[in-house]
Amino acid sequence: MLEILFLLLPIAAGYGWYMGRRSIRQNQTNQRKQMSRDYFTGLNFLLSNESDKAVDLFISMLDVDDETIDTHLSLGSLFRKRGEVDRSIRIHQNLIARPSLTNEQRDIAMMELGKDYLAAGFYDRAEEIFLNLVSQDDHSEESETQLITIYQVIKEWQKAIDITRRLSRKRQQALKPTIAHFYCQLADETSDEADKIKLLQQALKQDPNCGRALLTLAKKFLEMKDYTQCKSMLIALKQADIELFADALPTAKQVFRDTEDKEGYQELLAGAMAAGAGASVVVALAHHLIAQNDIKAAETMVLDALYRHPTMRGFQHLMQLHLSQAEEGQAKQSLTMLEQLVEQQIKFRPSYRCKDCGFPSHSLYWHCPSCKHWGTIKRIRGLDGE
Repeated sequence: MLEILFLLLPIAAGYGWYMGRRSIRQNQTNQRKQMSRDYFTGLNFLLSNESDKAVDLFISMLDVDDETIDTHLSLGSLFRKRGEVDRSIRIHQNLIARPSLTNEQRDIAMMELGKDYLAAGFYDRAEEIFLNLVSQDDHSEESETQLITIYQVIKEWQKAIDITRRLSRKRQQALKPTIAHFYCQLADETSDEADKIKLLQQALKQDPNCGRALLTLAKKFLEMKDYTQCKSMLIALKQADIELFADALPTAKQVFRDTEDKEGYQELLAGAMAAGAGASVVVALAHHLIAQNDIKAAETMVLDALYRHPTMRGFQHLMQLHLSQAEEGQAKQSLTMLEQLVEQQIKFRPSYRCKDCGFPSHSLYWHCPSCKHWGTIKRIRGLDGE
């Protein structure tokens, strides 16, 4: 009998071990099922627009298993994208408060919290977080990018410039056109004319093709009666950013009138037209030819331009030319009415559009109000534009 008991002991031990393992697996399965049910319930809350209940449930689940941290980071990002920044902040604050987080996990949660504060408009809090993270190798580049965004919003242009100096050479090269606009913003804010010119010249050092700096310098030199420099800026603008040349027409007309250089003005406009400056330059050159009593040359030039690039603006000017030569009668009245209708259409339609997002505008913005990109708003091309 005793021998039988000794033989049964290993079997009993093995059975006990098996039952213990089975119990552990059953508990784990039950826990996973409970978590799955909780996540399903939380998703139902989200779909039912009961976000507060969903946030409370997900936060309570965080205490169950550290493996849910990535899920909570994703949920926080989702809430922020939906515009529910307060809920995103709650999730990320609860994550950061957990003592069991690793340094890497805490830095990631801090980065997300900084983005929450930025989205909510708490720029001072966001700035503080990103300044702390900028020294971390894994987060320095993203932190610098977020800081540049903040400084643009709060118009701290010098701080934005200082941050760009910490970037890699490759990123600095890519951001040079944007940095040039930062210097132009500083120039707009200063009242000292000498400092204004220095800042604009600094912008050109960053981006020699910065049309904004060239256009502004041309206007400043005209005010200072430095006609040589003004003409130099206009020629540089024609070569650097032909799409912006139409906005320099008043300056060009004034500087060449003050210097009594009719030939130089005609040569500049002809060069700009050949480079594709658009209908506004064609019309300006036509007006110049008419002032020289060369109406036939003006009409021929406008017709040729319309054949190559039909525009409402060019068509209106052609009608004005015909009206100036038409005899009184029914035909002239009809042509006058048609010209007025075209003029109204031109006034109602936007003159500018962002090349990145398509934002339309009647005025020139250096910073697109929609996509927040610099220097992307240009005059509209085609039938309704240039």
